[in-house]
Amino acid sequence: MINLITTMDIIWITKAKQCHQELCLGPGFPCSEARTAVEYQALVKFHTLSPGSVPTPYLYDQGIHSMFMEDLRGYKVMRTELMEGAVKMPWMSNVAIHLADIHKQTHLAVIGQEALTTLAKQFENTDMVTLTKQYVFTFPFLREGTNNRCSQEIAEHLDRIYADEQVTSTANRMLKLFLEKKECLLHGDLHTGSIMVDAEHARMFDVEFAFVGPASFDVGMLLANIIFEYYRHMSIETNNDEHRQFAYLMIDAGKELVSVYLEHMTAFTGLDRATYIENLVSEVAGFAGCEIIRRLVGAAHVADLEGMPAAQVDCLGAGVRLLQAAHRIHTVDRLLVIALMLAY
Repeated sequence: MINLITTMDIIWITKAKQCHQELCLGPGFPCSEARTAVEYQALVKFHTLSPGSVPTPYLYDQGIHSMFMEDLRGYKVMRTELMEGAVKMPWMSNVAIHLADIHKQTHLAVIGQEALTTLAKQFENTDMVTLTKQYVFTFPFLREGTNNRCSQEIAEHLDRIYADEQVTSTANRMLKLFLEKKECLLHGDLHTGSIMVDAEHARMFDVEFAFVGPASFDVGMLLANIIFEYYRHMSIETNNDEHRQFAYLMIDAGKELVSVYLEHMTAFTGLDRATYIENLVSEVAGFAGCEIIRRLVGAAHVADLEGMPAAQVDCLGAGVRLLQAAHRIHTVDRLLVIALMLAY
């Protein structure tokens, strides 16, 4: 039996997205109607490449900019589950395998330059790429960046970003990679709030930011959101031992995500796969650092850290360290050691 989301539900979801964007960025930044068409197109592509990676898409109505897709009733948002202290490692491996399959099957090394150029035109997505350029890589790294906002506790530490030339130069380098490295098809906005989970499975959604770019971007964005959970649970004082144990599970979750992804991501460019992976992990570190900082000082924050000043300041340190050290991070273990200040 096929369960469909109703037209009314879809229209409400589309309006909710627009309201969320305007809430973060202001009424001068309404959603483009083309956004829904890109999202449906990406759902179809992802489902074709890796069935089960996203809700099954059924129909798109151009006239009312609405879509029909599989009803994921019974699934929950991964971010909510992690915040409440629930995690299953199959969620991480499931996402990693789907993501690797999509990246691999659309990778320059597999489909060739001509096909990749065609794919990039299909998912040009200028409006959403511009939003990411501005609100992930540009404004957060300017003292007077548009719509920047932060807690008082973070405000006292802003020089850790703006007075550190290594941090700002690495952010600029990540922006250049984001815009210029055309490698494979990406989700484009992958975080724990854009993944639905049930007992064993994980499905990506909110794919309206899909575009062709560096594979490391998706991995880095999601890993940063796992780092948020580590610091969230480390800072909760009630039932502290229980929360610390969950924080340690987030270390395992981060390792699971990256290691399974690298195991299945067999496409590569360059002379050898080992060097490609080292460079990819270095990029993951840089993108994760940018995501962490923009969620603390930029326009769009995450619920994981709201009202938790100690966790926010700890996370800021993680983002700064990742940008300072990205050029010498080549394994997930080293990445997590630096981000989480762990001992070997």
